[in-house]
Amino acid sequence: MLSRNNIYKELGKNINIYPFISENIKENSVNLTIGGNSWTKGSGTVYWFGGDVFSLIKGNTKPKDTQHFKSGQNCVFETYCNSKSRRRKEKYIILLPHSTTIIETNEVIGIGDKIGGTFHSKVGVVAKGVGHIGTMLGPGFCGHLMISVHNITDDVIALKVGSTFVSLCFHYLDSGVSRTSSTISGHVDKFASLGIDIDESTSAYLTEDWKSDINKIKNKMEMSESYRKFKKQLIRQRFKDVFSRFTWSGIFKSIIVLLILVLIYYIAYRIDSNNGNSVWTDRYITIGFSGVLIPISTYGLKNLFGN
Repeated sequence: MLSRNNIYKELGKNINIYPFISENIKENSVNLTIGGNSWTKGSGTVYWFGGDVFSLIKGNTKPKDTQHFKSGQNCVFETYCNSKSRRRKEKYIILLPHSTTIIETNEVIGIGDKIGGTFHSKVGVVAKGVGHIGTMLGPGFCGHLMISVHNITDDVIALKVGSTFVSLCFHYLDSGVSRTSSTISGHVDKFASLGIDIDESTSAYLTEDWKSDINKIKNKMEMSESYRKFKKQLIRQRFKDVFSRFTWSGIFKSIIVLLILVLIYYIAYRIDSNNGNSVWTDRYITIGFSGVLIPISTYGLKNLFGN
């Protein structure tokens, strides 16, 4: 399983995520957010009480803030929140009681052929009454992810669009896997067999050309302002980490080592001057630089900039 530092090193290589949100990279996972498309496998009319509180309506009563959902159709409920400055539109994914909902991730993922992944439920989402998620991410995948979630309660559960709802853990493969067929973003080609009704504009959005190419996803990520800011912060943090390791004791020891190296060089120089050759200074340079200074410099650069 990849740690946060492993994930950092693979960004721009075998792990590419767009849009990139650095705060969603945790100790050993990446949290993914809810996109603007979701489809329900249940049916019912839902009433909005305010905030994230929704309920099913039974009978013919239809208050103003209601929306009817049918199996296979989009289940996004749009609401409005009155703030001090303006009226703000908010969107929620509706999970009908005892039904399955397929949620599109806002993120587009591009993964190399030596990395796979597993999806895990977030505690806060499970606490609402959503069943545990158990599925995998295959090596070489590119595109939006479609995650099936299950409402196991008698109540309507609402998840806000843009909020995190699932954690993706990455794993290294012992050997790379060559894909025999390309994956269509979000498995849109399978929607018809699942009874999901998807319109042309949504299909075109999910299957945009760049979303099926890891290099294009990488370019999108690296060109984004959030990723550039993250890289700058990461380099600054690595400098701080390196300098935080310096102590007066360590500085004193470094000075002693440096003085010893200078003294050895001076002795080698004096011997060669007396013998009329450069045997000992050449040996000093070979051993001193190759065996001592270069390894130390390499170690320092790795700590600052990573692999």
